[in-house]
Amino acid sequence: MKRILFVEDDALVADIYSKKLAEEGYEVAVAEDGLAAMGRLPEFKPDLVVLDLLMPKLSGVDVLRFMRQNPELKSTRVVVLSNWFLGNMVEQIEPLKVDASLAKSKATPALLVEIIHKLLADSGLPGGASNAAPASAPRQSRSPAAARAMSAAPREPEQTPGKESDVEFRSRMRREFLERIPEIFKGTRQLCGQFIEAEESPVQLRLMEDLHRKVGFLTQMTAMAGYTRVAELSGTLEALLFELREKPSLASDSCRHTIVSTVAFLADFLDRAESVDIPNRPSAILVVDDDAVSNRAVVFTLSRAKLSATSVTDPLEALKRLEQSPCDLLLLDINMPGLDGLELCERIRALPLHKRTPVIFVTILSDFKTRARAILSSGNDLITKPILPVELCVKVITHLLKAG
Repeated sequence: MKRILFVEDDALVADIYSKKLAEEGYEVAVAEDGLAAMGRLPEFKPDLVVLDLLMPKLSGVDVLRFMRQNPELKSTRVVVLSNWFLGNMVEQIEPLKVDASLAKSKATPALLVEIIHKLLADSGLPGGASNAAPASAPRQSRSPAAARAMSAAPREPEQTPGKESDVEFRSRMRREFLERIPEIFKGTRQLCGQFIEAEESPVQLRLMEDLHRKVGFLTQMTAMAGYTRVAELSGTLEALLFELREKPSLASDSCRHTIVSTVAFLADFLDRAESVDIPNRPSAILVVDDDAVSNRAVVFTLSRAKLSATSVTDPLEALKRLEQSPCDLLLLDINMPGLDGLELCERIRALPLHKRTPVIFVTILSDFKTRARAILSSGNDLITKPILPVELCVKVITHLLKAG
């Protein structure tokens, strides 16, 4: 029997996945955080580790480094189940030889099992064998093409008689999740209120940890229930909370506003979830800033969240484009020569195609609260420079969902 270590800090989510893996014939152990994982790895010697990177105490990156430096563990297969692609962890895990990755927002136990079956079959291990290789025989790294194939969403597994199908599983999870929505958001809203009141205090860090855990649970439950686009938003918010927890100095008024407003939107959306159908379609985003370097950074940031964006440095050129073709969302810098963002927004609102197009203003002004009241009369939201990439993705995905 092959062994799997499942590293996940939410007990209910870990239990759901563990039961599915055990049903498939694997011996499963659970570690509730990175530190616990490091303790279990040498004794359990798993054939494969399912690893979340955004964890308390020690991150998944720390666990990966520990494994790759240990002669008995460095060849162990690793599947990342996380939202790691949104932060700077991309570069950190690149040399650590991850075998496959699956975004939480698209994950179900059946899809994870499909990936694990492929990886362990590919390893050529007989049942019950351990894949801990001696130091003299390290596992070869997977080719880029193979890694991309493993990272893609796998096909739906075939139905086995007597087992719950993936469609049946999603239907059951949706029913159970919808019943729990009032309870989930009652506690989350209370945490948000405490988080705002604890501004720049030592209590804020603990509250961010609690919020991160609750939002992480929400991400995986919405994914398993089939609310993929909501799971994408929740997963991005989870990544933002993780980054703020790691670097509390980044918790600006802008970030606090983003967290609270996003939780409020998620609660309202999911309260109406059975009557709301949001198609998963490509979105066209236009970034307008006279700073070309800033434009490139924003477009790259959005691409990591699978959002397509183009940019222009001339606000008048942007206006001409918008007169001719529709756009799903606009990011407008306020301080631009010739035509500032506020004036540009007023002229955009006069265009038939863009009377209701979401507009997010970008500003370097420090008086966020005062400026927000004035600016939002013509726009929908505000973010301050220097832009925190994950916060930007949270705002953009939120407004695309609202518009949808």
